[in-house]
Amino acid sequence: MISIVETKDYKIISKLNEEVQNLHARLHPEVFKAYNNEAIELEFKNFLSDPNCKCFLAKNDESAIGYIFCFIRAINENAFHYSFKTIYIDQLTVLEKYRRSGVGKLLLEQVEHLAKEHSIEKIELDHWSSNDVAARYFRKNGYQLYKERLFKLI
Repeated sequence: MISIVETKDYKIISKLNEEVQNLHARLHPEVFKAYNNEAIELEFKNFLSDPNCKCFLAKNDESAIGYIFCFIRAINENAFHYSFKTIYIDQLTVLEKYRRSGVGKLLLEQVEHLAKEHSIEKIELDHWSSNDVAARYFRKNGYQLYKERLFKLI
C-alpha cells in the first residue's frame, strides 16, 4: 500500500535522488554532476533545515519509492506587483519501477493539500523543454505553461 509522509530524512531523499541525478548528468553533462552521495546528502540536509522547505516521501509498505521536494515562497509587494505566496516544486522523483502507478499523482496532490493549508493559490514547477514526458505528465495533471525561459550561449 502506498503512503505519503512528510520527512526531513535527508539520507533517504538523497538515495532516492541517485536515479534522476544520474539521468540529468547523462542528458545535460554541461550542467549536472554525476550523483555523489555525500555531497547530495549535505545539500538536502541544508535545504531541509529551511522551515519553508517541505519534502514528502512516498512509501510502498516500508520501502521509500519517491519524493516531492518543494519550497513555500513569499514574494513581497513592490512597485511592479502585489505580494503573493507560491509553492515551488523543485523536485519530483519516483523510482523507475514504480512509475505509471499513481505515485507521482499522490505526491502532487500532497503539495496541493499543503497549498490549501497555507492559503496558497499557485503551485509552480519547471522542467527541461526537451523533456516531453515531463511536459505531458504535468499538463495531464493540470499544470499549464505560463512562462518561458530562454538562453543564448556566447
